[in-house]
Amino acid sequence: MWSLTITNPKSEPVQIKLTPGKMSIGRAVTSDIVINDVAASRRHAEIYFDSMSEVVKINDLKSSNGTYVNRQKINGFYRLQNGDVIRIGQTIMHLTKISETEAIKKGISGTRHFTRELVLESLDEHPILLNEIIEKLNTVDNIDSTISMVTDLIKRSMGVNICEIILAKNFSKVNVEGADTLIARAIRKSSIEISTRAMCVPIISGEKPLALIYLEKNRPGDTPFEKRDLQLVVAISHQTALTMARIELLENVRKDGRVKQPLLRFISPIESEDTLKEYLNTGKFPDLTVKNVAVLFVEIADSTGITERMGPKNYALILNAFYQFVAPVIFKKGGIVKFLGDGVLAVFMEMKDATGPEERAISVGREIIEFVKRAEQPEPETPFIVGVAINSGKATVGYFGSQDRVEFNVMGNLIKTTYRMQEYALPNRIFIGASTAEVVHNKYLVQKTGSLKIVGSEQPIQVYEVSLAKVSPFIQMENDMSTAFKAIAERLKARKEEKAQKND
Repeated sequence: MWSLTITNPKSEPVQIKLTPGKMSIGRAVTSDIVINDVAASRRHAEIYFDSMSEVVKINDLKSSNGTYVNRQKINGFYRLQNGDVIRIGQTIMHLTKISETEAIKKGISGTRHFTRELVLESLDEHPILLNEIIEKLNTVDNIDSTISMVTDLIKRSMGVNICEIILAKNFSKVNVEGADTLIARAIRKSSIEISTRAMCVPIISGEKPLALIYLEKNRPGDTPFEKRDLQLVVAISHQTALTMARIELLENVRKDGRVKQPLLRFISPIESEDTLKEYLNTGKFPDLTVKNVAVLFVEIADSTGITERMGPKNYALILNAFYQFVAPVIFKKGGIVKFLGDGVLAVFMEMKDATGPEERAISVGREIIEFVKRAEQPEPETPFIVGVAINSGKATVGYFGSQDRVEFNVMGNLIKTTYRMQEYALPNRIFIGASTAEVVHNKYLVQKTGSLKIVGSEQPIQVYEVSLAKVSPFIQMENDMSTAFKAIAERLKARKEEKAQKND
């Protein structure tokens, strides 16, 4: 029996038994195997199963985004083997061949040690789902939210109906001395314990146990846990441990009374002084208010593809290096930073004794592009690229905060429009809106690129591109000449008035 186990970050896993002959794969609802993924074509691929020879082949039907087998893009027919992994967009399909008797007996059980090798193996096996988990866990800042998010992710991605996380502070409530239950053994030995339909996986930071994940399948027809299930829970456990360690560190900082430290995550050091001063004087952060701002979006292109090719750990190093460069550049120009998974939102407001927010935003955008272009490429055949979009206008800005938590926020159509513009600013280009172009056209080379139809906007918007070259001598001369002509005109006017007075 050949079967496909289909997993996607947004839905529970589904197992499909291959039938002899041809089975269509695609986004169309008429497909034999429907793939609900934006990267899938309506008619994406076909699987052929010859029951006589036990041969399984897949054929990519010239799809828009390609079909990958074991991380390699295929062209035309490809013969599949037991254990092969097929990827279409973010949808993963594991091909398995088992006999009818093995289908009943399959599964894993016993004790596993939580080793570094097991963690690395697990991270490598689930790059797509792990990318979504990292993005989600990066947004939480308390243990309760972490537990809720992790349990939901495990239930959805594994199709289990019971998932609980027991914190280390509650281990004492479990009878572990001499008890031979799955949970007791896992707590006592900090080990992974597996039975036919239940599993315990510790959440460990260094050698310190932080919590324990318990999951169970008890519905009729549920299949036993497999090695792939174990790898997925270990990968999630590892990311959860990093998140819980980060939250614990932040809580210690808060307990020490250092309110300023969280501010420095997204506010320039200069502005953090004024914000902190207002908080200490009034007990609250500045209220939400409507202001004229310039916003900048920059995002790394094809983050999913990079993660899959290089692995989550290597991509995390690249992302961290990118953030470490971008944040100080934004701070230097008096901007505010919000990290957005694979990109950054920067907000620039009017500042005393500083250039306008539009010009500062473009200056930052140019530095980011130059940094990316000069950086040593980890994959020379697939260059690391970004897109930058800048727009200016009115937006609602301010802080949500308390003594324990503070977060800068910016809202409005300006943000949505700029984010959509950024998606077209590839590779390594700077797109700006009409209001920004009007302000900076005498300081930078600006070229009209045409209009874009933005989702959520009734009318297309006009977009301009900022050249990365230096300011044109002609434009600079034109500006100088305009100033000179104005001075001459004022001088002639004064001379004419002087003559008129003498004639009188």
